[in-house]
Amino acid sequence: MNRIFGTALAAGAFALVSAAAQAAIVTNGSFESGLTGWTTSGGGTTPGIGVTVITTGGSNSTGYGDNVPNYDGTKAVFFVDDNADEHLSQFVSLNAGTSYTLSFALYATGSGANNAYSFTLDDELGASILGSQTNSGSLTNVPVGVWTTYSFNFTVGLTGSYELDFHFVSGATPAKDVLVDGVSITGAAVPEPMSLALLGTGLAMGGLFARRRRG
Repeated sequence: MNRIFGTALAAGAFALVSAAAQAAIVTNGSFESGLTGWTTSGGGTTPGIGVTVITTGGSNSTGYGDNVPNYDGTKAVFFVDDNADEHLSQFVSLNAGTSYTLSFALYATGSGANNAYSFTLDDELGASILGSQTNSGSLTNVPVGVWTTYSFNFTVGLTGSYELDFHFVSGATPAKDVLVDGVSITGAAVPEPMSLALLGTGLAMGGLFARRRRG
């Protein structure tokens, strides 16, 4: 009985970490429900375009001749406007003492690849928490015609609500375009000292009673 208790205690500690890692943090990161859970703001040259959700996987997905393959389901967000300063954001709840990974995929369109003016796309999560996460400070050199996944690790000092924001700024007409899909944040809790002590005790007890049983 005691040996089983020691093993169960250790397993329970690992289960807590696993549950934290699997918790869904971003709402509708695949955009299968349109822009549900997200807030958009800003604009560009063409009224009514803004931040658009398109259907992928078919012919002429963007309306400009691009056949965009599916990535995370059959929907993606399309940043297409010129002279744009636009935001796609939502608030997420994050816990102190947790190691997080933000990941998403980008797809630069072939139809916009030869346009004269570029864009910048910053991924921000509370200015002092994540900020722009590329060597150049912005995501500007996104590969054309293929989904490319980006992942960034971060931690937060305080438990609370943080704004996850994709900030799109494009040049004059005609500017290059980009799609976003598969946005997620996953987290694995770092065990506190007491949890580590209990885990160590559980493992030690399991080993002790196993040896006694063999003796």
